[in-house]
Amino acid sequence: MPDKLFLHQELLLLAIRDDQGTFSGGMYLYAVGGAMVSELLIQQRIIANDEKKQVVAVIDDSSTGDAILDELLGLIGGAKKNRGMQHWVSKAAHLPKLQHRVAQQLCDAGILQRDEKKVLWLFTHQVYPELDGSVEDGIRAKMAKVMFDEQAKPDPQTAVLIALGLHAGLLRSNFAKDELSQHKVRIKKIASGDVLATGATQATIQAVQAAILMAAVLPAMTAATMSH
Repeated sequence: MPDKLFLHQELLLLAIRDDQGTFSGGMYLYAVGGAMVSELLIQQRIIANDEKKQVVAVIDDSSTGDAILDELLGLIGGAKKNRGMQHWVSKAAHLPKLQHRVAQQLCDAGILQRDEKKVLWLFTHQVYPELDGSVEDGIRAKMAKVMFDEQAKPDPQTAVLIALGLHAGLLRSNFAKDELSQHKVRIKKIASGDVLATGATQATIQAVQAAILMAAVLPAMTAATMSH
């Protein structure tokens, strides 16, 4: 069992339905992508300048200790053109088989188990039911402490996790509705970066918001264009 999970691993755990081992909705991948970019920022592997476009640059290309993060770091470092935060959040979210690769890391750590589920007796798809629920319980507990206690000071990882969870709709599936409602103002403050988020991680949070919005709007725009 690893001492500490990476942000994107924590976020994926929140996105998997514990009993069925299936993924919650379609927007969580942008949050996973945002978590990866945030992890690189927090580890000081990349920086984002303060201009409007938040152009991302590599400042340390040494290994992060995670193969998927290293892959993203290599893509950022090898890019021929300067790209902004939203581009890299989206790029991370669309890495091939991202959710299965992160889920496999959690299987290797003994937290999930990999299984196959038949659909319509013809097709099979991978599911990842929980093997050890204590890890996710710990993640929820640290998030709850920050969200539901006005005096609590979050560390950067927890603040980012809450913000990304909110924007991807994952808080609703992990916490009681009445508690979320009761502390709505506090959660929004954390999600907007008002409670301990650096300028760079705040920019990541905004990039995830924009990527999720774009992903939600694009199909509708495409359908509208095709109908004319």
